[in-house]
Amino acid sequence: MNIDLVLEVLGNESRRRILSLLAKKPCYVSEISYSLKMAPKAVLEHLEKLEKAGLIKSFEEGRRRYYYIDKSVRLEISITPHRFYANMTTENGAEFDLTFEKLSEIVKSFDFSVRGLSDINRMLSKIEELQKTFSRLQSAINSKINELFEAIIDEIERVSDNCFERLILLGLAKGLNRVPQLADELGLPYVEVEKTLESLEKRGLVERVVVDGEVIWRIR
Repeated sequence: MNIDLVLEVLGNESRRRILSLLAKKPCYVSEISYSLKMAPKAVLEHLEKLEKAGLIKSFEEGRRRYYYIDKSVRLEISITPHRFYANMTTENGAEFDLTFEKLSEIVKSFDFSVRGLSDINRMLSKIEELQKTFSRLQSAINSKINELFEAIIDEIERVSDNCFERLILLGLAKGLNRVPQLADELGLPYVEVEKTLESLEKRGLVERVVVDGEVIWRIR
């Protein structure tokens, strides 16, 4: 993947909105068009650019082509008076515990009572090493989050064979906790979402709570 191409593609708000939608579930063109109020032709043009940049892929199911995010990509950009830094990493297999331990070791070794050019330069090198290690730790955290979502999907498939229930449970896991949110973001009828949530509640899989007078749904 080319970082310059990725940055160029992500500079467009419509493409960022499409990625936000695809992060919730795979979608086909007319579904994206309806959800984001965009012309199908424009959606296709944006999808082509996202696919060319390597950020999404597609597959055919019946007469529809679905688009989805197939890998984790992490962008890190730093703009300071003395340095510009842009880096991109894909899924990282870094061990969380080992990376965190390395980070702790570096922090404990800091001595900010530096004097002279040589000491300052050595401290700068340590700070840069800390930044790189912290970046690896963030990549490891992202990998863990992905692992947990995969585990959630497996568990959802184990407890339900209903496509509506699976979709809504995954939506709840991804932070969609209100009926209008679930209906709009997942492209489901409002009434169907309410009916499915009530069925899941009876089975003890979800619960409703009232926050500031508003009904919020969450996985039990």
